[in-house]
Amino acid sequence: MMDNRYRDELDQIRLTGESKQELARALAARQGSKPARRWSRTAVAAAVIAAVLAGTVGAAVVLPPVVQNYFGDSAGYRQSAMELGQSITKNGWTMTLTDCLADDYTIYLGLTLTAPEGTVLDCPYGYHFMDPFMPDFDLPGLTGSGTYHQVEDDDPTDNQISFLFSWSYYSPEKSLNGQTLEFTLGELYHDVGWNGGTEYSIEKIYDCNETWAFRTTLNYPDHIIRLEPDVTVHTLGVDAKVAEVTVSPISVYVLLADSSLLGHHHNPPRNSEGYPACTEYQEITLYTKDGTAIPLTDDSPESGCDENTWPLPPDWDADPSGAEMGWLRFIRRPDTPLDVENLASISICGVEIPLE
Repeated sequence: MMDNRYRDELDQIRLTGESKQELARALAARQGSKPARRWSRTAVAAAVIAAVLAGTVGAAVVLPPVVQNYFGDSAGYRQSAMELGQSITKNGWTMTLTDCLADDYTIYLGLTLTAPEGTVLDCPYGYHFMDPFMPDFDLPGLTGSGTYHQVEDDDPTDNQISFLFSWSYYSPEKSLNGQTLEFTLGELYHDVGWNGGTEYSIEKIYDCNETWAFRTTLNYPDHIIRLEPDVTVHTLGVDAKVAEVTVSPISVYVLLADSSLLGHHHNPPRNSEGYPACTEYQEITLYTKDGTAIPLTDDSPESGCDENTWPLPPDWDADPSGAEMGWLRFIRRPDTPLDVENLASISICGVEIPLE
């Protein structure tokens, strides 16, 4: 006997005789060559509800992978990519997570929004979300920041637009791999009243007031090189040990930890704007097996430093003065995913370290 909780919902469904026959044929076809049988009204309604639920929440949707199209289908992409295809529909607006690039410190997430048929999404200045919340992970000490932009549209007159989200993270505890990602965004809008120059009289026009909340698990390929080299480099006027080096297709992480870095804030280098720049100017370069140098972007907000707190000694609570090392942390990225199997070495402050 069907649970009475659903009877009211089922009573709201009305199908024509033709629709019932079509649904029966479709369901029979899904079971192979079994002959169609008569379907009771309740059974048909239950099948319709199941089909609606499958089509609106969490269904696998085949759309062009946004991240792959943006970066290209390279070896580096394949070494760090995940197919997602998770889709949620709200009032005819379907948001789909297409694919993802990820490593321990970086996430690129592709999304495609499909509007109801007949809707044209062609604002020349692009579309935005009022609530693009960062993905949330249950990891202690996790810090991060991110951004997104609408990617170029092959057909500006259709009912689809795509976005590339990128986030930078750092957690001292563990990797993002295997972690559950919870991600919410909503309220699509575009601006009107801007002439593209310096005159502003902007009004927000809301195209869709829906909110989409996704939950998925990161299981990206682990094509990552992890080293603990016994190497010393010169920076901030001192010699410091390289404690860790991590190289993936989409980011490079370097940790220097040494007693020589204690108190390095007393006279830090300054950038062009006069602010302290302890982690901005150090040279970090990758080299391929044929000797090609690969430049890295050095603007990651997850780079950082401390002059007296790494590592914390076991008796830190009893004696806060007992810290033995300062540290510098660098997280830098290439412009496009790298084939890590074609990398030969990394140069840090002029010292070359083999990766093979």
